[in-house]
Amino acid sequence: MRKRLNVVFLIPLKYNDGTDIEPEKLFEVKEKVVNLFGGVTTHPLSTEGIWIDPKTRKKYYDNCRRFEVSMEKSDENENILKNLKEEFKKMFKQEEIFMYYSEITQI
Repeated sequence: MRKRLNVVFLIPLKYNDGTDIEPEKLFEVKEKVVNLFGGVTTHPLSTEGIWIDPKTRKKYYDNCRRFEVSMEKSDENENILKNLKEEFKKMFKQEEIFMYYSEITQI
């Protein structure tokens, strides 16, 4: 059995101004993650969330697509994830992208 990271990130389906995210951008996310880590799982139903920006106190209502990927636990992969998050924030014009990982044991 191997120790791995299970990473989950939520990509918004709308920009902050309310316009729809282009479907090709969501496809681009899938392709990027597959090329970096060898696979990805997407959850077809949207997930809804609300969050308050701690700096501005502005409330955001989001519908998102959930992406999930498993990868080897390494400093290199953790750095790749940090850079990927920043790239997605720019790509989707977001203040924040919700991303987290947990350590798992692959059977």
